[in-house]
Amino acid sequence: MYGVSKINIETDLMMISVQDVAFRGNSLSRYLDIFAETGVVVDMISQSAPHGTSMDFSFTASSSDLPLVMKAISAANLDKDAKASPLISVGYSKLNLFGEEMVTSCGVAARALNALAMAGIEVLLITTSDLDISLLVRSENEDAAYEALKKAYAAADCIHFDKLHRRSDIGARALAAMKAQEG
Repeated sequence: MYGVSKINIETDLMMISVQDVAFRGNSLSRYLDIFAETGVVVDMISQSAPHGTSMDFSFTASSSDLPLVMKAISAANLDKDAKASPLISVGYSKLNLFGEEMVTSCGVAARALNALAMAGIEVLLITTSDLDISLLVRSENEDAAYEALKKAYAAADCIHFDKLHRRSDIGARALAAMKAQEG
């Protein structure tokens, strides 16, 4: 099991990356506030360590929110703090590894990254917590990535696979209704 008891896949994601933003206490929060006010649910927030007076950050959102993302960026003139406009790309899936034993397990992320590398799958973004590891891959690689991770954790009998759709306020209600019909 190696600390992982569940693997989920979340599909239809986009990644928003902002490079060379002035490093200030509110740089990232300013972006996140604008997206929140526009109704965009963000996930996988990753900020680099500062390099000089600048920093980079990326986060994911549902691809279906692309019009809202474009509206937020345009309306707020968010790129004035950055040397370049935000980069927005679509066609991603998130694999989420979960396990309560992760907090006391060594090498869980290394095992996942090695399994994906051996399968020729690039990880474009990674975020972690004590209980989970989220890996962003290209959508066309999601099935191969899942199989590689399932094999790496040698726990086919205890791994639960869910293909999730990205949550937004409307999406969360629709997902809950769909699960209620299934259950």
